[in-house]
Amino acid sequence: MRSESRCLLLQPLGTPQPAMCPRAVALSFLFVLISAVANGDPSQGVSLPEPCLPGRPCTLALISDNPVTLRCPGPPHQGPVSWQYADPSRPGERPATFIRTGHPLALIPTRAKLWRLRLKTRLLQGDLRILDPGVGDSGIYSCHRGDAMLAYYDLDFQDAGRLHISHASLGEATLANTTVDLAGGARGQLFTAWARWQPCDRCGGPGERKRVGFCYARLASRPEGPLPCGVAGRGLPQRGPELRVESCEVPCDRAYGPSRDELGRAPLLVVTRYRALPHARARLRCPTASIYSPVYWQEGPTALTWLDLHQRNGSIGLDKATGGGTLLLSSWNGTDAGYYQCYVGGQLVGQFLVTPPRVLASAPELTRAYSAIESLVVGLSIFLLFLLFLSILQSCRRKPGAVMA
Repeated sequence: MRSESRCLLLQPLGTPQPAMCPRAVALSFLFVLISAVANGDPSQGVSLPEPCLPGRPCTLALISDNPVTLRCPGPPHQGPVSWQYADPSRPGERPATFIRTGHPLALIPTRAKLWRLRLKTRLLQGDLRILDPGVGDSGIYSCHRGDAMLAYYDLDFQDAGRLHISHASLGEATLANTTVDLAGGARGQLFTAWARWQPCDRCGGPGERKRVGFCYARLASRPEGPLPCGVAGRGLPQRGPELRVESCEVPCDRAYGPSRDELGRAPLLVVTRYRALPHARARLRCPTASIYSPVYWQEGPTALTWLDLHQRNGSIGLDKATGGGTLLLSSWNGTDAGYYQCYVGGQLVGQFLVTPPRVLASAPELTRAYSAIESLVVGLSIFLLFLLFLSILQSCRRKPGAVMA
């Protein structure tokens, strides 16, 4: 388990900061976490509240390979903001700053892990965006302005590679609660903490909706409440996060339309051409999509749902780690050439034209082209040798002792 270094300093700006070591987050805090994940901003990945609970650490489970934004409360114009990271696997290591507002080269981390973390993070008006988090990026993140700590996040990035996906229409079951024996004779229970259902990914026809589940542990030695499995301790059995999918159908009414915040946001549409190589895999990543946002794909006018693709069992699939945010074309042989579109929150954000590579010239034409190039190179070489021979001959004809003007 993590040590008592999980103390929190959350005080108003400019006030003294006595250290507090709060109790573990209670079960009620778990529902605050789930609500925060369910209401995330799809354009930034999941966006966490500011902070989750006043004066308390924000202990959260998230899923790797999906972007996340950690908010730092307070107006950004009040002063420069910096973020620190502490690795819980090294109890004696002090938190270190890895990014701050200002010039990108104003801070160059010295530790290899901090440097890697710096390369995958951005600051958005003081908020920290982690673009592609991995399991190794789990740890404690804190936001600072001057000597004041404004936010504190204890994050557990759970392995997307161990994601368990189940579809209700196929009769697939979710993971069951399991009881585990821990060291010292203690017992615990592993279960899935579910976020709320996301909106239906489309309207006016058959669609799908999903919800995300995170591995949590309820330990008999900690009656205060459950913790994410990665925070609870290393001795727990391996259990990954979950994704539950079910069919849905909603009308295209005002309730399905974009929210007030989405209406004020500049529209995003990426249009690109993808030339796929024969018998190679192609990955089409939908802009702004993640496991936390409703996303669906179309091949021309045909919808590509989890259920249809599972029953088709063809060369097209949806990426599990991003919750369908990436379309997979496996063993591409030209039959899947076409026009693909992706939607996030009902809004068109990506269009992909997949075509075969340009057809190469036939063998005789290539032979003639190579022969012409070879003849040109040989002729140029002979000409250069002739010039060199003339230069040597001219120098030999000069009289001994002659001086050039």
